[in-house]
Amino acid sequence: MADASQIYGQKKQLYRQDGLFIRFNDNDKELIIKSQNGQIDVQLRQKFQDVNLQQSNCLEFNAIYGIITLRQLNYLVVVIKASSISSIMNLPIFQAEKFQFIPIEDKKISSQDAQYIAGLQEIFNTKTFYYSEQYDLTNSLQRYIENKGVRKPLSQFWVNSENSKPFRLCNPEQWIPIFISGLIAIKYFKLNDIDCQLCLISRRDKRRMGRRFISRGADLDGNCSNCAETEQIFRYQSNYFSFLQSRGSMPFKWIQKPDLKWAPKAKILGDITTNTEIAQKHFSDQFQLGIQRHILVNLIDKKGTQNVLGNYYNEVVNRLKNDNLKYIWFDFHHECRGMKYQNLSKLINMMASDLKQEDQFSFDLKQGTSQLNIINVMTTQKCIIRTNCVDCLDRTNVVQSVIARHQLWNTLQKLGIRRSTNQAMEPFPDKLEQIFRDIWTLNADTISLLYTGTGALKTDSTKKGKRTFLGAVEDGRRSIIRYFIGNFHDGGIQNNIDVLTDKIDLKKHQFNNRFITGWHCLLLIFASAQFGLWKFSGFALQNPKVNQLLGIQKKQDNNNDQLKMTIAHIVLVATGMFIIRTFILSKYKLFVREAKLNH
Repeated sequence: MADASQIYGQKKQLYRQDGLFIRFNDNDKELIIKSQNGQIDVQLRQKFQDVNLQQSNCLEFNAIYGIITLRQLNYLVVVIKASSISSIMNLPIFQAEKFQFIPIEDKKISSQDAQYIAGLQEIFNTKTFYYSEQYDLTNSLQRYIENKGVRKPLSQFWVNSENSKPFRLCNPEQWIPIFISGLIAIKYFKLNDIDCQLCLISRRDKRRMGRRFISRGADLDGNCSNCAETEQIFRYQSNYFSFLQSRGSMPFKWIQKPDLKWAPKAKILGDITTNTEIAQKHFSDQFQLGIQRHILVNLIDKKGTQNVLGNYYNEVVNRLKNDNLKYIWFDFHHECRGMKYQNLSKLINMMASDLKQEDQFSFDLKQGTSQLNIINVMTTQKCIIRTNCVDCLDRTNVVQSVIARHQLWNTLQKLGIRRSTNQAMEPFPDKLEQIFRDIWTLNADTISLLYTGTGALKTDSTKKGKRTFLGAVEDGRRSIIRYFIGNFHDGGIQNNIDVLTDKIDLKKHQFNNRFITGWHCLLLIFASAQFGLWKFSGFALQNPKVNQLLGIQKKQDNNNDQLKMTIAHIVLVATGMFIIRTFILSKYKLFVREAKLNH
């Protein structure tokens, strides 16, 4: 085993002697991990001093992710490369950059397991996994302070919770950090010569983690697709200000399965009573996170299929009869048509009474310490804004950044920094403006990458403060890539996600991560058909009877006849391609990769 290229924090060593042994310098104990007949045994014992780690083919690593069971073997997954991305309240945060799968049994990795490992490594290679050995990243700053810093991880955000279970009897908090999936971005700057920090944390809910067209709506337990909470933390000297928002698919049963169409038709499943119960479960679960009032901002269109979904969502909320739920339907595309994103001020005004200076969590912490018994809590957040569009991506990203901008301006005003206007996109002073744009653009791209395979659309409005022509062109490029990924790759990626989140038991179910997929076949068919039809039409037009039917007379240098020949050529090819397209759409399951589980 090779050493990690760079070690951050406490060094840990792994060596093999009738099982896997793990130790680190400042602990007098070591872990022993064994696997016999598929059963995993983890023990904690006193460290033996007679092991020469230099001669034991030792692997140095950063952190343990947990144990993953594949088709043939059980694997210990460790982080072999990580980077320190700064700290929160002086507690260090790390980004996992490279993972390694180590068979617990001393056996060679089979080709079958190798393809599953390759699929899981594609997820890990997104570099969207973060951990801390001291700070609980699954909890917002408000919840963390209320827990007095005690480790009380929330299972929905604790992405490696199932993988940690074999260690539950061995003081796991000393050995396995809590991982989240999403984004953490931390930047430092000065404002009026005062040291400041701006931090953005997006923690994704793993319970219905999935891909765009495969995972929509909510399941029967009220868990929503693409659900995440995003926390903006601003530090001004020793004062901390935390503002929390959330996103998630509309909380009822609806689907939009990929079928080779540009925009597959959405369909609502179940009756209104069942879907109201699902929404009730969803919001009850959200209330348990500590904030009781929710503003539900729906950004979808008030026309077509989206109009049907929006009206249904409105009816579900009305049936809940909960005064703590406020529903706002803001047709983003209509209100901001013509790239007039300044019209988002209308939405901010609709929420003005809920976006108060006091409606965020704030406290004072003595500089240079992380001791929670000496803090002074000033305000707590009592209202959270839950935003959605169809994907909960592009429109949602723009609106969440505008809301965060408004709330940060409220904080700055409280600190004596005045704003000149009340426009939604009013820039911040000094370096803060670019820092704010950069981290919110990164957040948009990260959440979009994990749900669709590309960066977000409409990011020019976040990055540059306005919509641009080049931004619209880039949106077109990314939309085309999304089409191919969504139809031809997302089924396989969804399977890998389900393995990672322990939803697929590979002892019972199998799938193939094939290189030759439906979209390769589709492109081959189109290319072959176009070539064949072009040749056939050229041959047909040489037939005298066809020429007579089209009124073409074979005369030399007759431009009119040449034009007729060209038009006839194109019509024949287009007709043939239309017939082939119709066949493919009717048989789309031959090409579209479907997930193993029904989402």
